[in-house]
Amino acid sequence: MSDDLLSPDEVRSAVRSYFADHPGLDEARSLRDGAADVDEAGFDRGRWRTLAEEVGLIGMAAPEAADGLGLGLEHVVAAAEEAGACLYPGPLRASVLAAWALGLDGPMGEDLLGHAAGVLSGTVIVGMPQAFASQGPLPALDPEGRVSGVVRQVTHGMTADALLMVAAGPQGPAVVLVPLGSHADGRALVTRGPVRAVDLTARPADLYLDRAPAVPMTTPGDASAVARLGDVARLLLAAEQVGGAQGCLGHMVEYAKIRSQFGQPIGAYQAIQHRCAEVAIAVTAARALVLAAARAVDAGDHEQAHQLVLLAKAEASEAFTAAADALVLVHGGIGFTWEHDAHLYFRRARAAAALDGQPSRLRDAAATAGCLSLLTAATPGQASDAGLVGGSGGRA
Repeated sequence: MSDDLLSPDEVRSAVRSYFADHPGLDEARSLRDGAADVDEAGFDRGRWRTLAEEVGLIGMAAPEAADGLGLGLEHVVAAAEEAGACLYPGPLRASVLAAWALGLDGPMGEDLLGHAAGVLSGTVIVGMPQAFASQGPLPALDPEGRVSGVVRQVTHGMTADALLMVAAGPQGPAVVLVPLGSHADGRALVTRGPVRAVDLTARPADLYLDRAPAVPMTTPGDASAVARLGDVARLLLAAEQVGGAQGCLGHMVEYAKIRSQFGQPIGAYQAIQHRCAEVAIAVTAARALVLAAARAVDAGDHEQAHQLVLLAKAEASEAFTAAADALVLVHGGIGFTWEHDAHLYFRRARAAAALDGQPSRLRDAAATAGCLSLLTAATPGQASDAGLVGGSGGRA
C-alpha cells in the first residue's frame, strides 16, 4: 500500500478513536488491582485481537509479501505513541517489531510466513527482551538452528507463544523467531520465571531455552540487519515514551481546568502554566526527533537513522520522566495516592528510561557515531523542522 493512501495522522486518529472507546488505562488499572481476567496474560486478549484484526495495528508494519500493508515506520510510531499515551499494556511493541522484521533482507520461507500469519492476526503473542537494542549475553544458536540459553526480562514472558530475539550462531548474530512449544518427547523447550517489575503494567519473565527450534529472520552474520532491528526496537520504545509524556500532559491540563484553589482554577496560576508549558516543549522536541528518525529509517539512511534513534530515545526518556513528575505535582496530594493514575505513569516512565540506555550514555553514543554532522549539514530551518534543536536545555 502506498503511504499516500493512508497518512500517519489517519493512523494516529484511528488508534486514538479505538482507545477512546476501549481505554488502555482501564487495563492498566486492572493490572494494578490484580484483576483475574488480565493479570496472568498482562492484557485483555479480546481487545488485543480487535486491535490486530480490525484496526490492523500489526499488519501496517509488515511487508506486502507477508500480507501486510507495507506502510512506513512513520505510521508505526504514530500508532505506538497513541498506545503509550494511555499506557496500553498489550504486546504491541514486540508484535509490531516482529512484523517490521519480516521486511529485512533475510530468508522468507514458508515456515516464517506460517508464523507471520499468526503474529499479524494477534493469535500468536510475541515476546521480546525489554531492552532489545542492548540485549545481554546472546543465547547460542547451534548449526542445527536450535537456541539454548537465558533471555532476560522478556515482555509478556509467562504467556508468550513466540520469542523475537537475537542469537549468536556459528556465522555470527542473527534475528530469530522462536516458537515456545515443547520437544517431540514432551519436554519443555522453555522454562519461564516471572520477574517483578517497577512498571505495574508490565509482566516480564526470564526464559530459559533448551534447544528450541528457531526460525531465522535475517541471514546469520548480517550484523547490519541486526543493528537496524535494534534501532527500530529502540525507536518504538521512544515513541511509546513520547505518548506517555503526552498522556501526562493531557491529564495535567484537564485537571488544571477543573481544580479550583482560592476561588479560581489552578490553571490560572503561573507555576502551573509554566509546568505544563515546559512539559509541552519537551514532548514536542522528543516527538520531532522520533519522527525524524522514523523518516531516516524509511529512507534507508542507516547511519543517520542510528544517530537520530539514539537522540530520540534520550530525549523521550527525559520528556516522559519530567512529564510524570509534573503530573504528580500538579495533582497535589491526590497525585501521590495508590488509586490515582499518576503513579502508573510515574512507574512506567522510570522503567522505560532504564531500558536500552540512559540518556547521557545515548547522547555520548550519538556523538561518537557522528551526530554533530546532523547540525552542521543542515540549514537552521531544516534542523528545526527535523527536531534537531530544542528540547531539554536546547540539547541536540
